[in-house]
Amino acid sequence: MFLDKKFIGQKFKEYRKKVGLSQEKLAEKAELAIKHYGRLERGTCIPTLLTFFKLIEILEIPLSEFGTEFNKNKSNKEKEELS
Repeated sequence: MFLDKKFIGQKFKEYRKKVGLSQEKLAEKAELAIKHYGRLERGTCIPTLLTFFKLIEILEIPLSEFGTEFNKNKSNKEKEELS
């Protein structure tokens, strides 16, 4: 999984442009201060998990872009054994 804040910021910027949102509009949708979103996009800070998932949902970024996959329908054998 890619944890580099510059890489994450580049993905946010790339997908923001793909969906045609300004930084201001995206920050508003994600309930973030515009300055904070700008720092995220420039890669000078890393988002919290809540902010990260909010942004990838708004921007429709697949988790595979960050080097990981998530399948909510996939069975978790360890979890089932604990139940």
